[in-house]
Amino acid sequence: MKELSSSDRSAPAVVAIARRVKPGYEADFEAAVRGATLAASTFPGYLGSEVLYPNNRRGEWQMILRFDTLVHLQEWENSPICQGWIARADALTETPRVSRVNGLEAWFALPEMPNVAPPPKWKTAIVSAIGIYPMISVMPILLKPITNGLPAWLATLVSIAIMMPLMTWVVMPQITRLFKRWLYPPMAKHSAHQSSNSNPN
Repeated sequence: MKELSSSDRSAPAVVAIARRVKPGYEADFEAAVRGATLAASTFPGYLGSEVLYPNNRRGEWQMILRFDTLVHLQEWENSPICQGWIARADALTETPRVSRVNGLEAWFALPEMPNVAPPPKWKTAIVSAIGIYPMISVMPILLKPITNGLPAWLATLVSIAIMMPLMTWVVMPQITRLFKRWLYPPMAKHSAHQSSNSNPN
């Protein structure tokens, strides 16, 4: 297994878990999901979560958890609290499907598409540039009343501290949805769905 670099371990991380609930246990599973997300929210680095409900009783429940670093995600996943919630969910569902997104790929993770492979790097580079360009062009001007008079290194630090959260939680989610059809072509999504549901027999 490839060892993660320090930059990978300190980059944002997303885990998406898809489960099919055993008939008659839907209410119990929903309560377990609420308890798990509440427990995760008490851990360092927790950024938020989404739960996507199935379209029908035999559909998949999608649970997405976001942490600021892979290290914090792993701390949650390795904790006895998380393992307890996993054991409870396992008793109520079939074998889950788990997918993970690390680094800048987390900018392109959409809750409604948790099991689709990340876009090609050249596409993420272009879309990232589209998001970053207005930020580095406009934000320094808007922040000038705050950073004016500060040492250059401190002014840069203040700018980064404000711009990165905006990029992560405001700008990139909107731009990713704007370019969703280009980043995730329908044919690629269809192929990924067929591959994940193909029967080897």
